[in-house]
Amino acid sequence: MSVNRFVSVDVEPGPASEDGVSLRFKLAGDARIVREIAYESEDGVGGRWRVFAAGDPDGSERSDARAMLVEDSSDGVAWLVVGGAHGLVLEHIETGATVREAYLVLAKTQQM
Repeated sequence: MSVNRFVSVDVEPGPASEDGVSLRFKLAGDARIVREIAYESEDGVGGRWRVFAAGDPDGSERSDARAMLVEDSSDGVAWLVVGGAHGLVLEHIETGATVREAYLVLAKTQQM
């Protein structure tokens, strides 16, 4: 008998999400720690980014972010990158720019 596994994304209201986020995804693989990703911010800054879990609103309480494969209605399977109670802090490696996100869903072809 197959057991469906799910992961919840719960982010408090704050810089990563004004109203907070509470979502659930069906897992398609195990979680792993992720420290860098290729990403393009809403401002168009692309390249490699360091990624951290944010435990507090200002992002000073940082820990490891996690990535896991989840079922995705558009791509079939995609990477879900999750952080802490206040989402993710992303730091652009080349420029030092900082971005806050509640979570990220990235193409499965993305190298983690």
